[in-house]
Amino acid sequence: MSEPKHSIQIENLEHRFGTKVALSDINWRLPQKGIVGLVGPNGAGKTTLFSLIAGFLRVQSGKIKILGSSSPGQASLAGRMGVMPQDAIFAKDISILDQLLYLLKLDGITGASAKSRAFEIMKRVGLEKEIHRGASILSHGMGKRLGVAQSLLGSPEIVLLDEPTAGLDPANARQIREFMREVGKTALVIVSSHNLLELQDLIDEVGVIVDGKLVASGTVEEVTQRDRRFEVTFGVPVTPEMLVQIDQLDAVQSVNSDSYQMSIDLDASGETGLDQALLTLQQKLVDLGTPAYELREGASLEQAYMKLTSVPENTPEE
Repeated sequence: MSEPKHSIQIENLEHRFGTKVALSDINWRLPQKGIVGLVGPNGAGKTTLFSLIAGFLRVQSGKIKILGSSSPGQASLAGRMGVMPQDAIFAKDISILDQLLYLLKLDGITGASAKSRAFEIMKRVGLEKEIHRGASILSHGMGKRLGVAQSLLGSPEIVLLDEPTAGLDPANARQIREFMREVGKTALVIVSSHNLLELQDLIDEVGVIVDGKLVASGTVEEVTQRDRRFEVTFGVPVTPEMLVQIDQLDAVQSVNSDSYQMSIDLDASGETGLDQALLTLQQKLVDLGTPAYELREGASLEQAYMKLTSVPENTPEE
């Protein structure tokens, strides 16, 4: 049997909790390998989608095909998927090694091979010194790293990670990101996170869920191609006249300034696209006698997320 083109295919997926619609008309195809981000506001449906893919919830309407299987939770998927819930729970009075060996046994891995794998995975997340102790001694950050470790025990083909770096210090968060990059070379890693700056440098594709609907999906470039933010730095102070002239350009959605710098949102949805919008902007700066000292693209994923979720830029998340 030939390998499926997509690791996961979701078709017309809907899910309800009583009368509340948690997910509606989700259609999404995910690649065989790489790192895919799943983002959206709190309560948007991310955890519900994770739970359905993992087989923790029964599919009510629609289809989820995983690694050639017609639905999640089938015996044929045992050991081929790894899951780290946002609040992974481990027994406090049983050694971490014994818990990992038990999980490996469920995947059919026993004996010396299982023990070797347990030590290897704990070393990768920097917890090898704690392997003979109980989970009660672990800090919040250590618990997060242990959750990542258990999700990758059996060398799965699909890994679901819910907020894997939340609460980690920068060094440990970087270690986990590097681990995910390595895993993504041979498996599909789906990671849910509110840290968009972290995700932008990590993921290959992204899905944005708002109010239970998948409002955008694809590569970061595809999702953000309609709206781009650019930071323009000048060798002279920004004047009110410059702001007015720039704001009047058709492709400019908004412009803000701070001393020697402008932040400009360009609309790349027109027939001529982003290249022409940039060319027009640069020509206007030349006409004003103030060509840019530097022009660079800003945090486009964050800007696209704010627009797609209708969250004002300066409104803190609750």
